[in-house]
Amino acid sequence: METRKNVFYNVLLAISQVLFPLITFPYLARTLGPEHVGVLNFAESFAKYFVLLAALGIPIYGVREIAKVASDRVQLTKTAAEIFIINALGTLLLSVIFLVFIFVLPQLAAEKSLFQWALAYFILQVFQLEWFFSGMNQFKFIALRSLVIRLCFIAAVFLFIRNTYDYVNYFRMQVGLAVILAALNGKRLWELLDFSSLKFTSLELKKHLKPMALLFLTIFTISVYFSLDTILLGFLANNESVGYYSSALKLNRLFIGVLSAISVAMFPGLVSLYHKGEKEAFVLLVKQCFYVLVSLAMPLVVGIITCAPEIIHILLGTAFDRAILPLQITAPLILIISMSGIFGFQILSAVGKDKSILISALIGMFISIVLAFLLVPSHQEIGAAITILVTELAVCTAFVFFTRKEISLSNYTLVFFQQLLGLIPYLGIVFLFKLFVPTLLLRLLVIGVFSLAWFVVLQLFILPDTIFRAQWNRLADRLHKEE
Repeated sequence: METRKNVFYNVLLAISQVLFPLITFPYLARTLGPEHVGVLNFAESFAKYFVLLAALGIPIYGVREIAKVASDRVQLTKTAAEIFIINALGTLLLSVIFLVFIFVLPQLAAEKSLFQWALAYFILQVFQLEWFFSGMNQFKFIALRSLVIRLCFIAAVFLFIRNTYDYVNYFRMQVGLAVILAALNGKRLWELLDFSSLKFTSLELKKHLKPMALLFLTIFTISVYFSLDTILLGFLANNESVGYYSSALKLNRLFIGVLSAISVAMFPGLVSLYHKGEKEAFVLLVKQCFYVLVSLAMPLVVGIITCAPEIIHILLGTAFDRAILPLQITAPLILIISMSGIFGFQILSAVGKDKSILISALIGMFISIVLAFLLVPSHQEIGAAITILVTELAVCTAFVFFTRKEISLSNYTLVFFQQLLGLIPYLGIVFLFKLFVPTLLLRLLVIGVFSLAWFVVLQLFILPDTIFRAQWNRLADRLHKEE
């Protein structure tokens, strides 16, 4: 029951991550244009890269450690304080390096004011504390808190970004909202932790450093191909190319975020089941997650590839035509990264196989660097899109290879091919309505409605023993009993 609630709130949060950018991003793209959208995404990627480095593996390690001591308030307070201090020290060190880069690197010095606000945004991220609240299964708080922040952000976008030259206001707003977020987190921490029991002389920072070092190496190598792509494009090409590429990737990552929310919500439960020795329940939960993610991801990939021109023209306008092909190339990432989330950051991390994750990430880092320098200078945003696609596919393949040593994957192949065959009617729906519906928005809506109808028919009436059918039958039984 607790897992279902966590999934619900995490999916609610992820849906808000999709819906709210769909409101603000088209407005920002049309108001600021490709070049300023590009420089904003360059600055944001640069700041988030530093956030990722300063985290020192805490987004994974922190959740795991907090989940272990969640029932002991005194130990919980001590562990949370130790992890936070390590994160804060890493942030302080990297903020100095960030500041030096602003004055030394020409690409940053040209937009000094923007990157100074990006530095402030980076420093404040230490107070986000997502790792703590996830480890505590506080997904309701995370969801509601984030909904409030995003509503404020939407209002601020339309109030403070009115023309091309208002792009610096974007980070000013981010900093303001980060302060509000820190205040909300502080209030919640006061309720959950016992600060009266905390003695700084008893803190043991050193014991966390060794396990965090391995995770940090993993996160660092992942960051090279997952976060550094936009930064490399900014250095090897230009801001306009960054604008096209980042716009395409951002649209796909919206859907990736929704699907990843399912894995994130299940992770604390999986860690608990594994450490209790309940392997059958562990394997069953993983299989259910795999089925849900694959059955949702595959139709999304097909829809985005086939409807990319309509999506770009409706959301961003014809000025972003060069984003169409990168959007199509990166669409399979929705499926690939979802599967990586299951096999890598769900199974391998839950069972403590951090070294296998590191090896997979190193493979991705090597491929990413080589392809980036080969393809980006000549093919710009298209080269960057091909690079991230090939890299993520290689990493996912490595995750699957290592996972096979932990659990049997025989049933997973059958599920994959069942869902693959189920895609054929989606293709028919898209091509039929592309022929007969002339208006872009109406065409997308009709395709979406009929695709959803086919999804329901496929999952509830055609495929045998699906998790969707099981949930539907459970709901029907409950309603029948209430009558």
